[in-house]
Amino acid sequence: MTNDIKQQIINYLANETLREKCNMAEVKDVSFLAQGEYNRNFVVSDTRDQKFVFRLNYGSQINVVKQARYEFNALKILEPSGRTPKPLYLDDSKAYFDHDILIEQFLPGEPLVYHQDLSEAAKIFAAIHNLKLTTEEIQLLKQENNICSDRLNEAKRLLEPVHGSQQVTDDAKQILTGLYKWCVEHVDDGYFAKQSQCLVNTEVNSNNFLITDDFGYLIDWEKPVYSNSVQDLTQFMSPTTTLWRTEETLSDQQIDGFLTEYADLTGSSKKQLVDNISLYMPFLLLRALSWCGMLIATYDQKPIQNEEILHRCQKFLTFKFSKPVLEQYGVQI
Repeated sequence: MTNDIKQQIINYLANETLREKCNMAEVKDVSFLAQGEYNRNFVVSDTRDQKFVFRLNYGSQINVVKQARYEFNALKILEPSGRTPKPLYLDDSKAYFDHDILIEQFLPGEPLVYHQDLSEAAKIFAAIHNLKLTTEEIQLLKQENNICSDRLNEAKRLLEPVHGSQQVTDDAKQILTGLYKWCVEHVDDGYFAKQSQCLVNTEVNSNNFLITDDFGYLIDWEKPVYSNSVQDLTQFMSPTTTLWRTEETLSDQQIDGFLTEYADLTGSSKKQLVDNISLYMPFLLLRALSWCGMLIATYDQKPIQNEEILHRCQKFLTFKFSKPVLEQYGVQI
């Protein structure tokens, strides 16, 4: 299957006009890079030894009709930050592939390592969150001003296949039901809505960063929205994120250092950042754990399957993992 797609990509990129738009020479090689639940990515190498990311889209996590176009627009907005890949070409006609196509700049680096890259992560977030968007740019993005209610609505949709699923354990259902109920009782949209907004990624696990010896990038922009920065900060430090691709969790000291640097770079109040994170974390965990429940319940139907992701989701939806994490924020399940 992958070899067939590689050949299709080579044939697609035989179009000289297309390559000129990307400043791409003749294609020398196409290799598989990575895949998620909704996309498959390849590296295209040309005869000038340049590299490009060729991205095939299989769906949308945020219910947008033109997912690749949404990503393309977000990446154009993000270009001035210098911390994201440049979008080079968009084709959502589905005239050649049955999927939307996005060609991006290939960036160097390795996945983020929490115990050594937190300072660089603070710089990346600050560069992105400090961007001042025009009204026209904001209108190209989904806006989330009621982030507590948004998480509840999102969880409600995600949990639809979970309730009657035989694949999801009774313990997992109890965790999800208990957390959902707690969040319903603690909604405080107004607190966050009156604060400043920015472009946030909402999917900041370690593999979505690329870190070099002296610089770093945030590369996966499937789910950007215009909202409160707490969405990125909370997800970044949540154990459901740090343990997604690594075996690390952040200590209180690491979190304090990260927030101190981020606050300095953005001119933010560190106290308000801490308060925001404390209030929003249960809602972030509701999203993360509900997504895990959805994936387990619908795994057999997924067009792209990843057993590592499945096993992580199953681990997170146990009392051993979830109970102590939630209790830190006053949630009893």
